[in-house]
Parts: sequence; C-alpha cells; structure tokens
Amino acid sequence: FYPSLHGGYFKVTVQTKNESSPKVIESILAEIRRIRSEPVSEEELAAAKSYLTGSFPLKFDTNSKLASYLAYIENFGLGLDYFEQFPRKIEAVTREQVLRAAQKYLDEENYLLVVVADQKKAGLETSSAQGGDN
Repeated sequence: FYPSLHGGYFKVTVQTKNESSPKVIESILAEIRRIRSEPVSEEELAAAKSYLTGSFPLKFDTNSKLASYLAYIENFGLGLDYFEQFPRKIEAVTREQVLRAAQKYLDEENYLLVVVADQKKAGLETSSAQGGDN
C-alpha cells in the first residue's frame, strides 16, 4: 500500500516468465478475492505483524531516512509519539479488521493491470482498441 493524503494505491509486483504471465495474473486476482472473502489466518497475521514491527526501525536507521520519516509523520498528522505507538497499533490489529480493510480497499473488478512482457509469448495480445499490438 502506498498511502497519500488524497488517496493512495495498492501495488503487486512480480517477475515471471512470459509464458506463465496469465497463470500468475489469475493467481494474484484469486488471492485478492480470497483476502476479500475470508479472514487471514492467525499465522499470516502473526507473520505480517512480526515483519512490520521488526522492520520498522529500518525505516529510520540513517539521518536521511529519519528526516524523511519525520516529514511523513508530520504530513499525516501522526504525532511525535508515533515511534512508540506504531508497534502497539500493529499488535492490536485483528483478523476482522484486515478483512474489512481488504473489502473496502482491494477491488478485484476495478484495477489497472500493467504487464511488461513479450505479449505474444505471454498470450496477452491486446487489440488495437486497447492500445495497440504490443
């Protein structure tokens, strides 16, 4: 997720062989449908919490990163106690909250798909009405 004051976006990035592109795209969309329809497992939630809290200090481990993060905190009005609050807030997230957020923000019907590939090999040829032959 890439938040901003006036919206934001969710991005999935993968690298795969041209020929497996359709399968990978369908797998991503299937996972988004799953996340929107059923709560994440306790294990998935625990792993995500561990990653987010464990990697948090790396966001400000240099003066440059710290300055950027302080600007981010100020921009979003998070308060200077955000450094202490972040881990507590992450640990408080529930499976139900994740499901509600996924249902609100992940729209499997309304998205922009960008595929950088040999379109013919990937089986993703587009018509000229959709933007050309490649």
